[in-house]
Amino acid sequence: MKENISSVSFQRYRRGKRAIFLNIVINLSLALFKGFIGYFSRSQAMLADAFNSGGDLLVNFVVLTGLKTAHRPADEEHPYGHGKAETLAQNGVGLLIMATGLFLAISSLKSLGTILTEPPGSFALVAAIISLVIKEILFRYMWILGKKVNSRALLANAWDHRSDVFSSLAVLTGIGGARLGSYLGYPFLYYLDSLAGVLVSMLIIYTGMSIMKDAGNELMDGMCSPETMKEITSIARGVPRVKEIQQVRVRGSGPCLLVDLEIGVDGFLSVEEGHDVAHALEEKLLYEKEEIIYINVHIGPCRG
Repeated sequence: MKENISSVSFQRYRRGKRAIFLNIVINLSLALFKGFIGYFSRSQAMLADAFNSGGDLLVNFVVLTGLKTAHRPADEEHPYGHGKAETLAQNGVGLLIMATGLFLAISSLKSLGTILTEPPGSFALVAAIISLVIKEILFRYMWILGKKVNSRALLANAWDHRSDVFSSLAVLTGIGGARLGSYLGYPFLYYLDSLAGVLVSMLIIYTGMSIMKDAGNELMDGMCSPETMKEITSIARGVPRVKEIQQVRVRGSGPCLLVDLEIGVDGFLSVEEGHDVAHALEEKLLYEKEEIIYINVHIGPCRG
């Protein structure tokens, strides 16, 4: 058995923390900006989107807490490290996104029963475009960084930004349609703004559910991706005196991997020689896949 807890480095945590602080500043600014524009432009969809940006601040703090906890080294109570703190943060992000979507759905449905006499102001259109561009940039930044440092929490935060992009698109459509109704003389089109708020909420709820489903799979020790399994199997097959790979099990723990292997060797090897094969396999896996923090190798005779 080999362990390598040091793979969750301080550098990784520091980069994630800087990114989250940048997110906090931008989300706070967007929430205030969209709230101001939504209020004075009489746009229910923009106000809903402003609330969504405010909710993103709570998402940022959940992600930051997950990153900080996952960075801690293994201890007696947590011998496999604290990597699943990121998975818990991912689950928390999904739950918060769903809660935000539900609140927005209720608010937008109520607004449909309100008699509207004029469409949202034109500034709401500009605000929606600005929000869409900023959120798409944030999504790409957080997605690239999350992939680079292998952080489920940062990737969940990225998807939160992508849901905001969809929100801004819906808001843009709703406000544009309402203003078109004013231009054409069709007041019923004013309600497109509120309908856009309902659509926003549905997209947010769906995103939250998808994030929670992915986190739940890891919390239940679901198997990693087929690509990861094939890569580990390929590495193991390249170790001298490994005759066959009998079973490979890989679990995720936030940014880390826990690996259990059963391999077949020549039945005439001594115990010491078998130990040397297992040690060589462990060293090769740790060298080629730094996200692995735990390996358990079981050796048996070839079945063939």
